[in-house]
Amino acid sequence: MNKFSLGVFLDVFTNDKIELQSKIDFIKSIPNLGHIEILLEVDIPPETINWLNEQLSGYQIIVHGPFMCLGFISVHDQINQTSLDIYKKSIDKSINLQAKLITIHAGKHPFYLDSQQVIELFSKNFNELVNYANNQIILTIENMPRKSDAQVHFPLLDGLDNIAQIITNINYTIDIGHCLENGEDYYKFIQENKNRIKNIHLHNAIKNGKSHFGLQLPGGLDTKKFVNFLNEIDYQGFLTLEVLTNEDKVKSIKLIQN
Repeated sequence: MNKFSLGVFLDVFTNDKIELQSKIDFIKSIPNLGHIEILLEVDIPPETINWLNEQLSGYQIIVHGPFMCLGFISVHDQINQTSLDIYKKSIDKSINLQAKLITIHAGKHPFYLDSQQVIELFSKNFNELVNYANNQIILTIENMPRKSDAQVHFPLLDGLDNIAQIITNINYTIDIGHCLENGEDYYKFIQENKNRIKNIHLHNAIKNGKSHFGLQLPGGLDTKKFVNFLNEIDYQGFLTLEVLTNEDKVKSIKLIQN
């Protein structure tokens, strides 16, 4: 029997309760889910938070903070500070949703910054969010796919160890699909960092190719091997399915549960 909590995303892109109810009804049709990860991309009012608490009362809740067009590793302080202010509001809302953790994206940095500059900038701003949370909720940072041009995604899986040397109590959300896209050894990383990993995003992907598709489809993920591995290392955190279509969600969850 799996010791981790299996869950799916609830994308909150609107305050329209009819649209949200449809998504929630679909989630409730899936048996034996332990948690829901709310992607909180809009500024929801207190009444929506109260409504969500009622609708989702049977599940543990975790949150994925807003990330579209945001980031705090820019060379422009105003962009960083605005993003931090939005993240702080999301932390407040996550606490009101009684969430166990919130996943944060650092964003992108200019290609001309060296790695040490980026780590120092990240650490300064991420620590501001950790201090703001004040132990009321766990903050995690997510690894990203290797995509770069004028702007570079941060951090990659192998960059997390460098961050941990500065922020010794850092926690992670590890995205397996991103690792597959990059061709990274996520088994070794998870084995060595199990205590820091609080959440895992799971989706199928192809190295240097597409991602976020079903586990039942041909791709780089060996679902049986990975689930067995999590059980062998006694992983007891969250495992959140991050595929895009409802059909893929249903088929992927059956694979994991079986």
